[in-house]
Amino acid sequence: MEKYKSIIEKINFMAFLGLLASLPYTLPFIKFFWYAWIFTWLLEFRYISNKPTLQHRGLVYLSCGILVWLLWNSLSLLWADNTQAALNLLLRYASLLTIPFICVYGLNDNYDWRKSFKVLSITCITSIGVYMFTHYWVINHLYAFDKHSIHNIVDVDWWHMSELLLNIKHRMHYSSLLCMLFPCLAIVYPKIGKLPTIVIGIVLLLAIFMTGSRIAWIYLIVIAIITIGWSVLQGKKNWVKGLGIGVAVIVIVLGSVLGMLVHPRNGGLSIREMISVNENNLVSPAFEPRMAIWHVAIEHPQDYIAHGFGTGNATDYLINRYQQHGWEGYIDRHFSPHSQYLGVCMDLGIVALILFIIFWIGIPFMFTGTQRYWVLCATAISMCSMMTDMLLGGLEGIVFVVVMAVLGYLLPTTNFKDLQIISTKQSN
Repeated sequence: MEKYKSIIEKINFMAFLGLLASLPYTLPFIKFFWYAWIFTWLLEFRYISNKPTLQHRGLVYLSCGILVWLLWNSLSLLWADNTQAALNLLLRYASLLTIPFICVYGLNDNYDWRKSFKVLSITCITSIGVYMFTHYWVINHLYAFDKHSIHNIVDVDWWHMSELLLNIKHRMHYSSLLCMLFPCLAIVYPKIGKLPTIVIGIVLLLAIFMTGSRIAWIYLIVIAIITIGWSVLQGKKNWVKGLGIGVAVIVIVLGSVLGMLVHPRNGGLSIREMISVNENNLVSPAFEPRMAIWHVAIEHPQDYIAHGFGTGNATDYLINRYQQHGWEGYIDRHFSPHSQYLGVCMDLGIVALILFIIFWIGIPFMFTGTQRYWVLCATAISMCSMMTDMLLGGLEGIVFVVVMAVLGYLLPTTNFKDLQIISTKQSN
């Protein structure tokens, strides 16, 4: 029996490393390792034999919050018109319960936070080369022989490199992972030196820019602010270093944001044209569909402000609104609210939205030391993602949240001064 458990425990950790390695790639890979990870955890029978107590206050907080969230969504089935959609979304939300169960019962002695962080970092950096090679190959085979002007080929490159990336991996989820590598640099790679760290940072910034993801630059500004605050808490010397890092990142980000205005994804539209909603620019491929979705969603807030339409039913309401406006393309693609906050409000009402936001803000305060730094960065990125997407509406977003929570739990619970930014050795 002990030999069986030892083998399963090793396979379980290998499945977790496989999940980390698959995060930068397509959903089928993620699904395979996700199910393998959960299945091998069940085979361990650790939840029966070990029976540890749930003492980590961060996990207690997450567990209570997730249970209340599931209960509230379950109660909304009473007034939801589309019960099937409600049950489908409720099942995805239930996946969040793996956070406390896996952390308490499923992390065996094979789990190593250093190895886990290195696997995540290396595979994310490797994915940049994989995507660039894929785009180069596709562009050259599809367009090189049809174009005789170098200028035209360059124009095609920019547009299709971002669009092809979207077909391989959603740019928002991909840029979220790349942005989380900056905290990884602070935690995992303190011994590689300043120059390699700077080179890796520049490569990450270029890769993020090539994705065409605009929300990613908000991620980076938030991480820079967190880094400055974290350095302030470590003392004067690290405060100066952290301030320099933060200012450098903010300058680069602001410069990149200005560069995004000429990115082909925006099609030469001015900012005013991008955020305004009218019948002329709704048909433009460069127009941001979210602006139109949010426009129709908040036209009649009295329809849902009290208790919502029931979990998973916001999209049905929006489709009716699209029909009234005659937006056939939006109907065909079943556009969701494209904002987790708006989706929660439309599904469950304004009270649920307020409690939802308070819950997420409180998560980092339940952790200490290095764990708090990582969880704070991950929570900030998740909350930014939820501004423009239904992060918890699909398996990819839920796996991101679960994995970030598990990685945070694996980190040592040390004092603030034990995490040194970039230059000194990390103590466990």
